[in-house]
Amino acid sequence: MTGMVLAAFLVLLGGFVLYRGVRELRHLRKLRREGHQVVGTVTHHERRSPGTRSVVVSYTDDRGATHQLTSSFASSRPAIEVGETVAVRYLPGDPAGASLDEGRENVRSAVLYLVIGLGFPAAGVSLALKGD
Repeated sequence: MTGMVLAAFLVLLGGFVLYRGVRELRHLRKLRREGHQVVGTVTHHERRSPGTRSVVVSYTDDRGATHQLTSSFASSRPAIEVGETVAVRYLPGDPAGASLDEGRENVRSAVLYLVIGLGFPAAGVSLALKGD
């Protein structure tokens, strides 16, 4: 019975991850359609969990206020180096809710959501079929 509980948990966890991934992709599409694009500069890489770092970008919104954005994606080696300029998008009236408009970053994030979101349910189904 423990195997079935774990299988159900893995399927639910995978569903949640897929939901988050779809939500993230929809937000990125909305940013592309309605967002303001500005140029930011990578100022440093912030340490996250042991061995991973996220890109930190400084940018100025259309009103001249400076903001800092920390990417939600962390990796052992960020794809964007310190000093590089990157595109940043934010919705009108919400510059603090900005996101990187970088294919390198967005594709990696989408692939990660997809792999985890499909991997957990696959493991759960496999475990359920195997039985206790």
